[in-house]
Amino acid sequence: MRKLDALLIDGDASSRNKIQNLLEQSGMSVKVTDSGHEGLKLAQQTRFNLVCCSDTDIDISGSEFCSKLRAISSYDFVSVIILAADDDNPRMLKQALLAGATDVFDKKDLTELEIYIKRLVEREVRQLSGRVLFIEDSQVLQEIIIDLLTDMGLDVDSYTNGEGAWEAFRSGHYDLVITDIMLEGAMSGITLVRKIGRLQGQHGPVPIIATSGFDNKSRKIELFHLGVSDYVAKPVIREELRQRVFNHVLSYQQMVELRSQQASLYSLAMLDELTQLFNRHALREFAGKYFSEAERFSRPLSMAVMDIDHFKTINETRGYQIGDKVLAEFGVWLKRFVRDEDIIARWASEEFVFLLSNCDESTAYALMERIQKRLTQFKPDNIHITVSIGIATVKEHDNKYNLNSLFELADSAMYRAKMSGRDCIRVYDAEEQVES
Repeated sequence: MRKLDALLIDGDASSRNKIQNLLEQSGMSVKVTDSGHEGLKLAQQTRFNLVCCSDTDIDISGSEFCSKLRAISSYDFVSVIILAADDDNPRMLKQALLAGATDVFDKKDLTELEIYIKRLVEREVRQLSGRVLFIEDSQVLQEIIIDLLTDMGLDVDSYTNGEGAWEAFRSGHYDLVITDIMLEGAMSGITLVRKIGRLQGQHGPVPIIATSGFDNKSRKIELFHLGVSDYVAKPVIREELRQRVFNHVLSYQQMVELRSQQASLYSLAMLDELTQLFNRHALREFAGKYFSEAERFSRPLSMAVMDIDHFKTINETRGYQIGDKVLAEFGVWLKRFVRDEDIIARWASEEFVFLLSNCDESTAYALMERIQKRLTQFKPDNIHITVSIGIATVKEHDNKYNLNSLFELADSAMYRAKMSGRDCIRVYDAEEQVES
């Protein structure tokens, strides 16, 4: 981590020592003087990353020091802090800011100054990680900005035309796009922005910084309408662009992380921890869509309730740890037999529910029969298991059922399978409830 240099000018030994300690504790290398004129000489010899100057207790005023410091080459963008004995003086505050001070802090209460120093150090030394898509047809400017971005720790894919950049964006993941408006080729930067705006990523829109040497107000407004996050006029100021890039990349990555955490929490709420199948809550969440689509498109919808036979005996004779292992392996195994549009959920301890979209009674029976036959070859932890299955179906144009009522029918059919000796399938029949 690179070391930052600070210059401290203060004639009050007590406050000077306190502020020097703050600067050094933040990791900065500090030059100290009690003379404003001496401070200006030091600034001409070394480019400091931060300058702190007392408004009083030195040979010149803080505002005069600021004016002369800003006149020194390379000090246009350096942070200059005025340390005031009384920050409640509006005249002094105005003079300092007009002279070029970045901010004014009270010497009697250094809490705010300490926070400022920590944030400045973090901002200056922090290395980003991420990928930037950069489009610029000026080779000189391209080299300057690529150097800036790579110095910040970013990977850069650079193009001189919109066509190549568009193909790269479609096939890659980026944390930021920086594009000139006037480009080589048939595709302008405005067209590129419009196309990127239509192709939103899974985490939301990737931030876009538009650049232009023509400061056309209507074009700038149109770019913001199209969804650019920022606009930078040329000639580009290196320090300004650096901070804009830092803010956009960091904000986007924080948003991606937040949405990833939200997705993880959603998964935890929807998935059964042991089997990694959906849980009862998820089944209730998604079932409404299945029933409404079955009614809307006049499609059959089947439910199968499956219960592992004599599972209580497995827990009692082999232990609950082995029972959990059987359930976990069984959940993974069951996923092989259903389509992506179907749902399998763990309803209770050893009871599982299948919601089978656009699946009639005979198709559901054939699927359950296939699972039952294949189960003879599946022995989790070398334990042979069998299942009892009940099936119920919502037929076309039958809209009187919901999740609870269909479950009751399938569950009653499963109970009949248990009563029939287990290891079998029963289909609910509204009239006779006979075996299919």
